[in-house]
Amino acid sequence: MEEKIQAQIIDIVEQLTKTKITTKNRKRENVTARAVYAKLAKDLLPNLTLAKIAAPINRDHATIIHLFKMIENHLHRDSYYINLYKKASTIINKDVIHSGDFNKMSYLESLEERIIRLSNALIDKNKEVEVLKADPQVRFSIEYNHVCVLVFFCLQML
Repeated sequence: MEEKIQAQIIDIVEQLTKTKITTKNRKRENVTARAVYAKLAKDLLPNLTLAKIAAPINRDHATIIHLFKMIENHLHRDSYYINLYKKASTIINKDVIHSGDFNKMSYLESLEERIIRLSNALIDKNKEVEVLKADPQVRFSIEYNHVCVLVFFCLQML
């Protein structure tokens, strides 16, 4: 499913830019198109690794990192990049997502998995804090810091 969506993104970007982004050259228009593809692929499929984003355009993960940095910089100031990204994003939203090719449930499930993982990490950190609070030396240090902060604020009020 991901490969199909990536192929559709590539087709849309290539049609808009009239370039072939899988070729091995450094022409500005091709690099621009690759950057837009990489950004759209990451936005639509956030669980894709850099290598999976790079594979359909015959590049490696380091190129994708560079493209991300480049497009983030250009999206703030370059109207060509802004317009190209907006056009491609609009077409993809109409054609890919609304056609049913985009599996929204898998995206929501991945978000749910992230929330669960982060919640578990938070629970583990809270347990560590409780263990540290149980240690008299650490508890004294925490209480001392709270007193120092209170005194500081009281002095600020005067």
